[in-house]
Amino acid sequence: MKIGLIGINTLQQEEHFKIIHQALGKNLHGIFSHSEEAIPISTNYNIKLYKSSNELFEKVDAVYFANSVKPNFDFAINALKKACHLFIENISMLSIEEVKQLYKVAFEARTKIQLKLTKSFTPEYSEVRNFISDSKLIEISNSFSKLLRLDDYFSEILNNLFFANQNIQSSIKKISPLALPLDNSHFSLVQIRLDYDNGAVVNMKFNNISKEDESTVTFHKKDEIIYIDFIKHYAIKHKIAEGQVVRQEFFITNETAFNTEMVNFIKSCKDIEMHNVSEHPAELKIIQSTQEIKDRLIQMFHPI
Repeated sequence: MKIGLIGINTLQQEEHFKIIHQALGKNLHGIFSHSEEAIPISTNYNIKLYKSSNELFEKVDAVYFANSVKPNFDFAINALKKACHLFIENISMLSIEEVKQLYKVAFEARTKIQLKLTKSFTPEYSEVRNFISDSKLIEISNSFSKLLRLDDYFSEILNNLFFANQNIQSSIKKISPLALPLDNSHFSLVQIRLDYDNGAVVNMKFNNISKEDESTVTFHKKDEIIYIDFIKHYAIKHKIAEGQVVRQEFFITNETAFNTEMVNFIKSCKDIEMHNVSEHPAELKIIQSTQEIKDRLIQMFHPI
């Protein structure tokens, strides 16, 4: 499978390119860019540089959009019309109307769109996912050593919503955000409660006042608690059995979540079943919920 790359245009993005190149390997066919700074990157890694996006779309099966797809939105639409599948890193700057347009064109072209949702492909989650069905409370906690922008929150919340919905499998009934503005463009703390139709609850917390990054999730069931630490690559289950707490630590492999995500994307493109392609896929509703949360966070900077 041949994959084209759009969104890498400067030498400052070379480290980002390395990660993508390592994950895609021989599947990475070429880069589209008009920037002169893309030349040494393509040369150093022996990747063909295209000056015509249409020429690239004719040669590949899929296109990877690095960074925000907003400045390359028209290229994304044209890639879909050329029957290319899309992998998109960041849709935070798109309007809901633009997102709907992408999925509409993908449906008409019988192609797929996959968003970057790396948390769902972590080895920690892979080890515990068979034990966390029917969770009634999911607590997701993130701490950051640098201040997040609003668009950063969008991507984090989107990842968490997809992650949670895989296990709850119900619709969101109520969204209750709480945020403490630090200044005119940053929050010190964001907390979001999501109530679902089946009675389940998800609590998300984003702490911007921290010396180090932290990322944990706790799944609560009637007689079990499963805890994951994504930074320390650790997962453990506590279960009540005959009045005793039984602990089970999971073995976590050294697999890289992003590499696993890329393998999944390539396989899903090859195995795509056209009758499952929809103009209004389930993820669209999750994207809309994420946008609603972002809009309500913006309002907290400028309360009426």
